[in-house]
Amino acid sequence: MRSRTTKLAKILMVAMVMLMVSSFAFAVEYSDEKAQEQLVGQDASQDVSLASAQAAMEKPQPPVVPQQTIDEAVDSYLSNSGYGRGWNDSKETFISVGVSFLDCEDPSYDTSFINKRSLKNMEAILDAKAQIIEFVRTDMSVLDQASTPGTDLNAEFKDKIDKLQNSIEAQRNKLAKMLKTVDATEAAALQGANFGDRLNRLMDAAIKKLDDTYSSEQIDEKKRKKYEKAKARYQKASTECSQLEAQLKTLTGSKTESLSSKTETLSKMPLMGATVIAQFESWDEESEQYSSAVVVMWSKKMEALVRAFISGEVMKVAPGKKSLTEYINGADWSCGSGGRRFRDNNGEVYFLGIGSAAVGKSSSSEKRARGIAAQVAKKEVATAIFADVSSHKIAEAKMESYNGGTGKDTSVAAESFASELQQTIKNRNISGLQSKYLRKVKHPISGQYIYVAIYAVSGQSARNALMMEESNYISRIMDVKSQQKMKGTKAGHDSAVESAKADTNSYNLAKNQAGGNVSSQANQAKPSAKANSGSSAGAGASSGVYTGAGQDDASW
Repeated sequence: MRSRTTKLAKILMVAMVMLMVSSFAFAVEYSDEKAQEQLVGQDASQDVSLASAQAAMEKPQPPVVPQQTIDEAVDSYLSNSGYGRGWNDSKETFISVGVSFLDCEDPSYDTSFINKRSLKNMEAILDAKAQIIEFVRTDMSVLDQASTPGTDLNAEFKDKIDKLQNSIEAQRNKLAKMLKTVDATEAAALQGANFGDRLNRLMDAAIKKLDDTYSSEQIDEKKRKKYEKAKARYQKASTECSQLEAQLKTLTGSKTESLSSKTETLSKMPLMGATVIAQFESWDEESEQYSSAVVVMWSKKMEALVRAFISGEVMKVAPGKKSLTEYINGADWSCGSGGRRFRDNNGEVYFLGIGSAAVGKSSSSEKRARGIAAQVAKKEVATAIFADVSSHKIAEAKMESYNGGTGKDTSVAAESFASELQQTIKNRNISGLQSKYLRKVKHPISGQYIYVAIYAVSGQSARNALMMEESNYISRIMDVKSQQKMKGTKAGHDSAVESAKADTNSYNLAKNQAGGNVSSQANQAKPSAKANSGSSAGAGASSGVYTGAGQDDASW
């Protein structure tokens, strides 16, 4: 039995030595120095876009200026950093500015403001990324349309009314001349009257007075006929004019013209390496409006950095001035959100993600805030590296004109804008993601406490993570094999025990020998003396020091 125990101990010792040797060999194989030698390095240290981006990120943002709008703050930052919106030839970068707005009476007592702020910052980032992919390619549809339904009845009726009014004017002049010989004052009033109810009243009064005069037998027949003709023409024109005006009034409100314009754009593509280099947010007490703006940068070299990160290649960049810890701990992240890209003093490039959440008042809400902030930060890291981005926008404008019933049209106009912005990541593996910052801070606009989390990933951290993963899997495989061997050894021991139980040869031999010995001794034995009762076993407990069986090698 002792030999079998010694053999088992030797087997275990050999397995442990093999595990240590394999782990050591793996550590050498996946050392950073060897990885640096094996991987094809790309030199980006002289790239103008990287140098410009780093300078922009290291430049402090302008101080808070209450009188400044958020657009003015963005333009000031871009001017100081030497960037312009859109493509920058000299720096080989594309700059986009995303904005979002929120009506908010007072952020200090809006318990959901921090959540709204987070979503509005996300909207601003999506807006900026949409501008980048729209620059690359846009599928556009446009429809401009002008419609005039049927004949312009208002113009047609107006022309007829004008002709009738001209006829009424001519008959008025004739009747005014006739009235002048009867009543010069009324004739002058009739001559100076404009169209309308007053003219109608004066004409009716003039006809009544002329009827009395021209009905007399002393009036010349020729003058009477002239009067009757002018009177009849006036009455006919006046009646037709009134009828046309009544018909025109029934057309009031009918559509005379319709104008419309519709522009639809669709962009969709994978976007890699678009990161936030500056961010601004504000709240205006007078307008009660919160606004957020982010400046997002993309360049070919930044995309190359992402490509190197994904493929595991080493990307060489010129060292920066600060370590990642100095950069994170030296900045105020109370208004931070989105992704960032940073180059440390060793030339290592990091992609950062910033997330935040409201603390609340209970322990459970604080725990929830920490968890939400961390999850958002992880998302921002991932979307700063790669994401499928889509933008679908529709802008419409429409104007309709209606008959106003007075010879003039009335019109109404309206416009509409609809957009759907989206970025997605699905089933992507990210290695090397690590927490770098988690702190409770006070949001300066709302005065509410929030948790801000920052996660980071770099090419080196990804390679280290993959090394750890493979090392652990190798150890797990060796552990499985070791367990299998130990289980096999135990099974062999158990099998040997069962075999021993089944073998009766030793039993029979011992039985026969024991029986013979007892019989032989019984035949030779003599009667013994009476036992002393004072020394019988079991008379009481025994005092003293006892050593139990145990492990004699405790220190190992």
